[in-house]
Amino acid sequence: MPQHKMVVIDGIRYRPEDAPALPEPAEEAARAPEQQLDGPDDGHGETFDPGAHTAQDVLAHLAAADDAERERVLAAEAAGKARKGVLTPPGASGGAAS
Repeated sequence: MPQHKMVVIDGIRYRPEDAPALPEPAEEAARAPEQQLDGPDDGHGETFDPGAHTAQDVLAHLAAADDAERERVLAAEAAGKARKGVLTPPGASGGAAS
């Protein structure tokens, strides 16, 4: 019987030498600035990219975002898909209501 101890990560058993290593905080700080994330993440460790989401998802993200994130996402949307449903606020159709 092997004498090594198994490590359980997210319900999956690994040998300690096979377990994925997390970067040390000093390593993260030493990374080049272009490799570091420059905006808030989407919960998966990546900056929110409006082009990779539906217009409805982008609007939901904008509703919960702060002003700086809202500006960043709208600029990315304008430079990318430029969807009117995202760039034009709801109710700003320009027509008069009767």
